[in-house]
Amino acid sequence: MPVDLLDKTKKKRILNLLEDEYGISELPHLFIKSGKDKIRIFSGSLSKEELNNLAKIIHIDSIGMKLLTIESFNGKKESIRLSFDALNIPEIKEQITKNAVEITDEQLNIWLKGDNLDIKQDNKLLKDLNSEFIIIKHNNDFFGIAKNQLNQGFLKNYVPKERRL
Repeated sequence: MPVDLLDKTKKKRILNLLEDEYGISELPHLFIKSGKDKIRIFSGSLSKEELNNLAKIIHIDSIGMKLLTIESFNGKKESIRLSFDALNIPEIKEQITKNAVEITDEQLNIWLKGDNLDIKQDNKLLKDLNSEFIIIKHNNDFFGIAKNQLNQGFLKNYVPKERRL
């Protein structure tokens, strides 16, 4: 399967989505499309031809790191869901300025078990959350992505099952 390296125009479109959703404006990596709506990043020194040759030998998901999945809901605008592993990459972590919610120690224990977080609508921290997916933050660490279900009073846990306590 050939590697689909995104050109500058497609990469810029992804970066614009990242900036709108999370404040991430610059990533010096190659962007690789894998599957229908998954974007991976690669920072090695292999050429496109070398990456294509490598893709013939190994599965594409072994090249680079998953950055995000592009999702659209009922014809609405596209939303992006950052990968669990990408959240704490220093280049990404230091740029996240939007759509992250700080949780308490008690909420962190609930979150790490894989449960959804009940959130009160009057919480002042939630006023500026306008993304389909919200980053869960505790102190200086990110603990995953939640689907924004604030209209129903909760944040849905999107932490992979194998990463839960």
